[in-house]
Amino acid sequence: MIPEIGLMVGFYIITRMVSLLMRKGERKENIVVYVLAVITILITAFVIYDLFTGGAEASNILQGIG
Repeated sequence: MIPEIGLMVGFYIITRMVSLLMRKGERKENIVVYVLAVITILITAFVIYDLFTGGAEASNILQGIG
């Protein structure tokens, strides 16, 4: 259950950052905000990938024990 919550939070973060990057005319954002949004998306994507691979590794370990 915990990995699923992590995935939901990760996808929510990516959604919010993409919506921030897609805003054009509402207000002028600083270039630092765009850079931090891109960095946040990259780090979140890596963490989601790590959750997927970590879950697969744990599953393989548990199958080897039984």
